Amino acid sequence: MNNRIKKILTALLSAGMAASILSCGGSDPGTDVTTEPYSAPTKVPITEGEDIVEKTDYVTQTWIPVDIAFETEKEYKRNTQLYADFFADFTNRETGTKLSLPGFWNGEKTFVVRFAPTEYGIWDFVTRCEGDESLAGKTGSIAANQYKGDLEIYRRGFVKTDGSKHFVYDDGTPFFYLGDTHWGMYKEEFDEPGPHAGNSGAESHFKYIVDKRVEQGFTVYQSEPIDTRAVLTDGSLSPADTRRFTENDEYYRYIAEKGLVHANAQFFFAGLMNATVMDNEEYLEAISRYWVARYGAFPVMWTLAQEIDKDFYAARGDNKVFDYKNNPWVRVAEYIHKYDAYNHPLSGHQEHASWTTVTGEGTRADATNNGASVFLSDEVTEKTGHDWWAAQWTPNLDSLQDYRALRDYYNSPKVAINYEPRYCYLWTKNFGARAQSWISMLNGFAGVGYGAVDIWLYKSTYDTDTTTSDGIEEITPADKAVYWSEAVEFESAYQQGYMRNFLEQYEWWKLKPDFADNNYFVPTADNVYYACATIGSELYIVYFYSNNTGTGRILDLVPGAAYEAKWFDPKTNAYSDIGDFTADAAKEAQPSWEIPSRPAATDYVLVVRKK
Repeated sequence: MNNRIKKILTALLSAGMAASILSCGGSDPGTDVTTEPYSAPTKVPITEGEDIVEKTDYVTQTWIPVDIAFETEKEYKRNTQLYADFFADFTNRETGTKLSLPGFWNGEKTFVVRFAPTEYGIWDFVTRCEGDESLAGKTGSIAANQYKGDLEIYRRGFVKTDGSKHFVYDDGTPFFYLGDTHWGMYKEEFDEPGPHAGNSGAESHFKYIVDKRVEQGFTVYQSEPIDTRAVLTDGSLSPADTRRFTENDEYYRYIAEKGLVHANAQFFFAGLMNATVMDNEEYLEAISRYWVARYGAFPVMWTLAQEIDKDFYAARGDNKVFDYKNNPWVRVAEYIHKYDAYNHPLSGHQEHASWTTVTGEGTRADATNNGASVFLSDEVTEKTGHDWWAAQWTPNLDSLQDYRALRDYYNSPKVAINYEPRYCYLWTKNFGARAQSWISMLNGFAGVGYGAVDIWLYKSTYDTDTTTSDGIEEITPADKAVYWSEAVEFESAYQQGYMRNFLEQYEWWKLKPDFADNNYFVPTADNVYYACATIGSELYIVYFYSNNTGTGRILDLVPGAAYEAKWFDPKTNAYSDIGDFTADAAKEAQPSWEIPSRPAATDYVLVVRKK
């Protein structure tokens, strides 16, 4: 990172803002397209159970949280409420399933346990609180009826990992991770449109974008606790902080109500971690438990903080508070894992892949600890529950990829998501934003993050006064002068939904990248840039992104088998048939097929499927 960008980051931090320190570029605005919402494929219906008629203290539906409030008779001194060892143990009468959840102080004498039942039936609870008899031994019951809505996250249950290379819902159905980035979520106006609403007609800035992203096919909302209004860097939790957390709850609740998974980071921007917090082990554990108690009953993923894996670029002098060996966010991960009864997916937002990958493959020669993740070892994984990679990888748009980092992520047994690539109209444009998602998905990532100017960090001036490039196009300060009301309608946002809809038709979770091995595809010219993934010799998907009509040959076809071939336009969500062909068994032991030229000198997706 050069000195000028250091100064920009420092200025942002001093103003209570934070920014990604990713150095990357942009792309072309593309052609006009008719934007259409994501079209969900038909899914198998889930049988509903009969409503419970027995009288209980609370009634909810499976996976929908309910708040259970308690009042203490004890007088607490300032901040000691945070350390109250308060829990509620829930047991399903029929199945015997048990969940032990921490509670949280909600101001004055109120403590709350937020519970989302994971199964149908009646759940009984009893509280315990060492040192406060008035909070201990409280009992009650909750009727959890079968969820009756149409949101997949509640029909199928919270997202988890199961040992495969992709996320799944609780019932095992594959989950497509398509995230939208909001590092300044709490700055987005909740009850008003705000000054950047333009002609959108929005009544709520925050809600308008959430609703639009759901319409466009996004499944994940990625946030950071920047400008959270609750100050946790001072080593205390004040009554004012709890009031602000109550306000913040509304953001979490609305995201959950719309069926999005919330990939949220904890506490504050990573660079604000100070000795007051990291040297106070009791406080660090207490705020970790508080965060889990407050948000663990929502459909969430934990990402810890901004770029904490490994050392927040300490090797380059950006932050000297902690280094690789004493990274406090690893301890935060341990505490979150300790108290999270739902076992939500947990990761640490990584530095750019030029500095950190999994084992360090593909990183710079001077990367700290050779670029290996702090979560690499089995020992750290077991202690922290770390089970996925929140990568920050930016693909080449003017050449083939350096496959070392991509192979590193794919060879790991953990799920890998390209969590933070280039943001549209900050470091790329619509082509680049579209292409990086396709390239990522066909090179082994199980999901992608997306971001747009004035949405990734509301009202940010970070890097907006410079001209940047993604290797294909320049993005000027004039290009970057866009408000969220325009950015939310970028064609590349709709095109993320087109990609999701396409891949869900072809069982994307079974795809295996061909990288540059040329086992299933080989280009017929040096200037053909592509990403290829296959399901053996049954299905071939090749994304071409070079600015020409060049293609190549499909390899390793089944001799004598019939195949169908067609083009998919990722810009317009439209197919065009190429036709059927038969792999000639007489000419080759493993016959190939020469692909015709692309319909135009722009990006296209080839689909070849065995009939």
